Amino acid sequence: MDYMNAVRPMKFLGVMCAAAALAMVAAIGLRAAPAATPPPPPFHLPPPAATPPPPAQPDALALYRANCQMCHGIKGKAAIEEMAFFEREWKHGTSSVQIAKIITEGVKGTPMMPFKSKLKPEEITALAKYVRSLDPKLPPEKQ
Repeated sequence: MDYMNAVRPMKFLGVMCAAAALAMVAAIGLRAAPAATPPPPPFHLPPPAATPPPPAQPDALALYRANCQMCHGIKGKAAIEEMAFFEREWKHGTSSVQIAKIITEGVKGTPMMPFKSKLKPEEITALAKYVRSLDPKLPPEKQ
């Protein structure tokens, strides 16, 4: 067998392999490689926590209605003068700090019981300011 006759089958096989490769590319479709994405960070940090909203101020009117109104009356106008907050002589002080002390500790020898175990300090403060606001004769409190 001469050289040309030996090479022809190999040429034929080469052409056939190339044709098969082209057919596979045509059948699968030539796709572009996906864009490279950056590698993930070595660890995941949670997003920064949002600043919590400031605590809600106690609802002084609701506190008054639930804890005081039954004795001191609507808007402090009690039927018994000594229990009223409206246009009367205050016996235990008129500042919100003094009123808060009365709410916290109560008044011995009277029906005014202590609320330190029932209300939070911020609720007592809000309630004292509200009670003080019921008497229009009291001047505005200095801050």
